[in-house]
Amino acid sequence: MAEMTYRTKVELGVTVACLVIGGFLTYEALQIPAEHEELIGSRTVPLFIAVLIMALGVLISVVTMFEEKNGEDEDEIPAEDEYGFADSDVVRVFQVIGCGIAYIAMFWAFGYLISTLIALFLMLLAFGNRRWRPLILMPLIGTVVYEFVFMGLMGLYDPAGALVDLSALSSLISGN
Repeated sequence: MAEMTYRTKVELGVTVACLVIGGFLTYEALQIPAEHEELIGSRTVPLFIAVLIMALGVLISVVTMFEEKNGEDEDEIPAEDEYGFADSDVVRVFQVIGCGIAYIAMFWAFGYLISTLIALFLMLLAFGNRRWRPLILMPLIGTVVYEFVFMGLMGLYDPAGALVDLSALSSLISGN
């Protein structure tokens, strides 16, 4: 096999990341208590998303390998310095990753509601928003919308935080 192009290496890296993240999300989704062993329940959407992430990750590599094997028009292939992470704001990339890690880490202590509020606030900061009104209103509105959609409409499991229990507020927002 000929040496892989830079693009193919990046796409294979994306596939590996999708498989790792999807595998982790699958494991976590299977930890959600099943409701009466129903076919469609509180695990359905998280499992669907996890499997979709893995499937799309594999599809990326299949398409890339197919294009590389069959030869793509050289004019259509981005140059190495035009593809991947060459012009990325690496600091911002790590800030966003940090927001995701903080979000996951806060679930245990604060539950979904507070974690979502803080994570949305941190994401706005990571993307350079410094105006006080959006920094306050957007996380509040986003948290209420997420809580209503995921807990209320989709019926996902929302455990109380170990340190902070806002189950009453969560039930009020979600209608459960």
